[in-house]
Amino acid sequence: QPPQPPPPPQPPPTPPPGPALPPRPPPPPRPPSMPLVEKVEGLLGQMTLREKIGQMLQLVEYMSGVEAVADGSWGDSSLGSVLYSGGLPSVGSLRERSARLQRAARRHRLGIPLLIGVDAVHGHAQARGTTVFPHNIGLGCARNESLARQLAEATSLEVAACGINWVFGPCVAAAQDDRWGRTYEAFSSDTELVSRLGEAQVRGLQESPTPVAACAKHLAADGATQHGRDQGDAVLSEAELQAHLRPYRAAVQAGALTVMVSFSSINGRPAHGNRWLVTQFLKRELGFEGLVVSDWGGINKLPGSAEQQFAAGINAGIDLVMLPGTNAPGTWNQATSGPWRAFVDSVERSVKTGRISLERIDAAVRRVLRVKGKLGLLAADAGGTAALRPPSSKHLAAAAAAEPKQLAPLVRSKWHRALAEEAAAHSAVLLKHDGALPLSPTASVLVACRGGRSLGRQMGGWSLSWQGTTRDEGLGTNVYDGFRARAGRAGCEACVSFSERGDADSGDVAIAVVSEDPYAEGVGDRARSPVPMHGADHACLDNLMKRRSSRPVILVAISGRPVDISEFDRRSSVIIASFVPGSEGGSAIASLVYGDRPFKGRLCRAWGEHWSLGFGLRLEPPPAAPPPPQEPSPPKVPVVRLLRRVPHRLRPPSPPPPSPPPPPPSPPPPPPSPP
Repeated sequence: QPPQPPPPPQPPPTPPPGPALPPRPPPPPRPPSMPLVEKVEGLLGQMTLREKIGQMLQLVEYMSGVEAVADGSWGDSSLGSVLYSGGLPSVGSLRERSARLQRAARRHRLGIPLLIGVDAVHGHAQARGTTVFPHNIGLGCARNESLARQLAEATSLEVAACGINWVFGPCVAAAQDDRWGRTYEAFSSDTELVSRLGEAQVRGLQESPTPVAACAKHLAADGATQHGRDQGDAVLSEAELQAHLRPYRAAVQAGALTVMVSFSSINGRPAHGNRWLVTQFLKRELGFEGLVVSDWGGINKLPGSAEQQFAAGINAGIDLVMLPGTNAPGTWNQATSGPWRAFVDSVERSVKTGRISLERIDAAVRRVLRVKGKLGLLAADAGGTAALRPPSSKHLAAAAAAEPKQLAPLVRSKWHRALAEEAAAHSAVLLKHDGALPLSPTASVLVACRGGRSLGRQMGGWSLSWQGTTRDEGLGTNVYDGFRARAGRAGCEACVSFSERGDADSGDVAIAVVSEDPYAEGVGDRARSPVPMHGADHACLDNLMKRRSSRPVILVAISGRPVDISEFDRRSSVIIASFVPGSEGGSAIASLVYGDRPFKGRLCRAWGEHWSLGFGLRLEPPPAAPPPPQEPSPPKVPVVRLLRRVPHRLRPPSPPPPSPPPPPPSPPPPPPSPP
């Protein structure tokens, strides 16, 4: 058939009223193959100053007018990045939104795609219908780099299925104070363990068949602030500071493409304005070649006017500025009239007045374009895709060249759910055991307290929304359903009952699931140490003891940090710290209690004065049954001794010696010779 004519181009969107802009030159031709360095320099040479500044800007996706900024129909700039924030829709809807944003960026005269980021800090938990893995505090207790990498690979696939190419993780903070509301985002209080697991997750995100950019955060020592205050000040000696910088060395060596700066300060100096930290240490000493991004409005916490804040942060070494919006209607939530224009105008004035050098702008844009090229977003470059290694997850191999829509069936796949359950089981730590475990699948069990039937508490913060939810919402298995399913396989589903207040008489064994309400940064900070448990959990345990004081209580603590369970300790036969186990935590806890899996977790941080870093009990296998008693057998007498006791005359005669074999027959004589 003759070739079909191409479809007519779509008309550009109607520009907003205002003064007409001068026509822009057409984009440079793009050869089919070009080294990444040449590609970056070619694009940089074609940009106006305002287009360069636009590549240094990241806006929130829900702002109205973001597409107009991205395609250049509003103003004469560009847009470098977009982030998703807050509760997100389904995977399919999110994929369409990402595609729409990228189409808008492609309509710009330069056609540079966007970096699209999301806080997928324990699986892609910000979207519905995905797999939610344990938070980092649990992975620290598992102490398994291979498992951490597999979880990151699975996260990269579910993120890529939504058209997203950047994950704001891993968090490589070493949390020192349990009062900090982000303790669960840290792998451990030990910087060495944090370094190993952070490196594994960087490689899992960037070296999977569906690579996305990793982001080591938050530079630096955000887990060491005084009194555990979020965005506080870390007062550190030189040796202590170097210890907290160790995870960033490991992340850079692993090839991390991005690093996020911390809200906090070090010895009174805010990280967003700390040129020694960002430029001297990270970029020069470590040789980091990726981009440095600010935290949510973090650059605007510096002293001075907005123009002075932008200049101070960019001169310190920040390459991409994350500007927040607001959920309330208003000017600042309009990308075209709020943060976009304020940022571009302010930075442009600073360049023209000499406050920011043009060389610094070019260096920042060069880093942004380089990261896009390494992710394969600059399609015309050669060798610009992320380096791939053989995936540690076999089912990911088929996804290497797949489009986001083709990846959708792999989201929350059977393999991902099994991986999440395995990770939750490895994360659990057995703190106390008096011999009550394992339970029989046919035992009568009462699951009690608030956390027993709350999937939201299992998933914690950064799940379905910024601060999480207490509702039994989303896809997964809560503790009660996990116990019912396991007992049901033994034909005794009715053996498991539930009481949120613990005021039921059923059950010969009680599973008391005490829990923290979900929280994230800021909201999760606490003033008291040790962190107290919720009053409703104390009342639940009181009810359990009043109803049947002789009933054994197995305590399961779902929390984002060590909490005060001293009162529960005295009343419980077994204590299990499951931390924040994720969407499949209910099945994992049931498998441990019933003995289907062994306890492997060890504490990644000290839990009060009772349990130190590295503590974790193991269940000894039940002793083998002793063999049945047997009748004593008579002693065996050696044959030689027996023969010596037989009289000589009764001994059998010795056999005659064997006769020699007959000699071989002699050969016949030769015939006589003829005469």
